Amino acid sequence: MKRILLVDDDQLVLQLYSKKLEQAGFTVQTATDGLLAMKAMSAAPPDLIVLDLMMPKLSGDDVLKFMASKPTLANVCVIVLTNSFMTEQTRSVAPFKISRAVNKGDSTPARMLEIATQLLGSQGDGADSPAPASTPGPASLPPAVNQDASSANNEAYEPFLKSAREMFAELRAIAGEFALDPSSASRSGNLSEFYRQVHHLTGAASLARLSSISLMSGALEALLFELGLKPQFINPSSARTVAASVEFLGVLIDDVRARRPSEPPSRDVLVVDDDPLANRIAMSALTRANLMGQSTESPIAALELLTRKRFDLVLLDIEMPQMNGFEVCRKLRSMPGYERTPVIYVTAHNDFESRSRSILAGGNDLIAKPIFPIELAVKAVAHLIGSRRTAPVVTA
Repeated sequence: MKRILLVDDDQLVLQLYSKKLEQAGFTVQTATDGLLAMKAMSAAPPDLIVLDLMMPKLSGDDVLKFMASKPTLANVCVIVLTNSFMTEQTRSVAPFKISRAVNKGDSTPARMLEIATQLLGSQGDGADSPAPASTPGPASLPPAVNQDASSANNEAYEPFLKSAREMFAELRAIAGEFALDPSSASRSGNLSEFYRQVHHLTGAASLARLSSISLMSGALEALLFELGLKPQFINPSSARTVAASVEFLGVLIDDVRARRPSEPPSRDVLVVDDDPLANRIAMSALTRANLMGQSTESPIAALELLTRKRFDLVLLDIEMPQMNGFEVCRKLRSMPGYERTPVIYVTAHNDFESRSRSILAGGNDLIAKPIFPIELAVKAVAHLIGSRRTAPVVTA
């Protein structure tokens, strides 16, 4: 009988994955942190380890380094659970022998059983040999799925509804602490705890098949993770983005509790900036969010593109030749179908006057230059999800 070690600090994930795998005949052992995982593998090497990369005490990276140093673990199949927005995290595990990299926001017990069976073979005869390991490329965001009746039919949905209010209250409290002094958050440990709570929300929403919450939470999780690595990007712009993202998660949770159905966000984005480098950075950020971007350096060309194709989100520089971003936005608002399309200004003018003018000119949000790509990805995801609701999110 094949043995699987599940390593995750989320008890609900361990419970539901274990149940599904055991029903299929696998023997399952669990560990809630990297240190316990190392001890379990030293005592008895499993046939497969399912490893969340982000855990307390010792991370998934540490576990993989430990495995690489032990010849007895050389043949163990490895499935890593990743966040598709965290490209740096995915790159960090590239040197190790990985059988599969799975986006945690898209993973379910049934999907994990399917992959485990592919790697280890059927438990009925045990005759199939493990599939060869492969190094994962950058994880890509799966297409969002509609929240439908299937949500109510899975085991994680009702537990999510029962715990959602308390979960969000804790998240808002830690977010409030972060907002008081963002620059010291990484030193005080607040940022780590903030990240941990968002990480658990992402996992819980994924298990409950609540794609909009999972998508938004996963994006915020990646932003907090990168702010920990790059504290120089903790500034008024990113702090506003974090605060707005938390409040929007509360809105999405209220939608679920009120049984309001959600729709998958659209993905076509137009980037307008006369700076080629800024355009390239913005397009890279959209790629991280698995969005379809098109860019132009000319505001005149942008207006022509808007008449030929329907875009779901527009990113606008403010200072441009021929026509500034405010003027482009005013003209856009007069076009049929663009009355409520989200507009995010991407500008070096991160002051109150510019933010006020952006609202008066019909914009929805503002992000400062130099662009922090993951922050832009978070804003884009939030506005695209929000635009599918009855009232779109406005955070400028």
